[in-house]
Amino acid sequence: MIETIFQSLCIQIKHLHAELVTIKQKIDHLDQAARRTTKTKELKKVTDLTRQLVYLKHTLDDQTPSLEEFGNYLVENKLANQARVKSIMTKQKRITKMIHVYTDLLNSISGLFTAMMDSHLNHLMKYLDSAALVIALPALISGIWGMNVGGLPGKENENGFWILIIFVSLLTIGWGIFLKSKKYND
Repeated sequence: MIETIFQSLCIQIKHLHAELVTIKQKIDHLDQAARRTTKTKELKKVTDLTRQLVYLKHTLDDQTPSLEEFGNYLVENKLANQARVKSIMTKQKRITKMIHVYTDLLNSISGLFTAMMDSHLNHLMKYLDSAALVIALPALISGIWGMNVGGLPGKENENGFWILIIFVSLLTIGWGIFLKSKKYND
């Protein structure tokens, strides 16, 4: 009976180790993805993997004291060799340590995603601020030109309106070309 329990524990630990190897591969993939993209799909994968590790972590954290007590009982009653119990406990602790390390890795990847998103948002805001200036510039010029005060250039000229439209259009196009040539994603 005790031999069956030890074999069962060894099989459980092997399965956990195999699952952790798979999780490590997913973590490495997500780490590379975090450096390339800020897509929601990858961020959801980080969340799902973190959740999976949290369940494993809590399961093993809860299981370890019970396993220790069981091992102590077996040794005290001379039902099992102390070296064998210690071997199982060492394997259990290694698996638990791997889970803690992988959880920390996922937390750092999550932080990387957050930093990348913040950076992209900052660059987008720079662009939108500049684009707002392109939109506001013609409105400002035409607003000044449309004031009811005397002495405006082109007031007496029949083509004054069209000259203003061409001037504002050229200014807007020039400003747009200038903004397009700037890099907002560095």
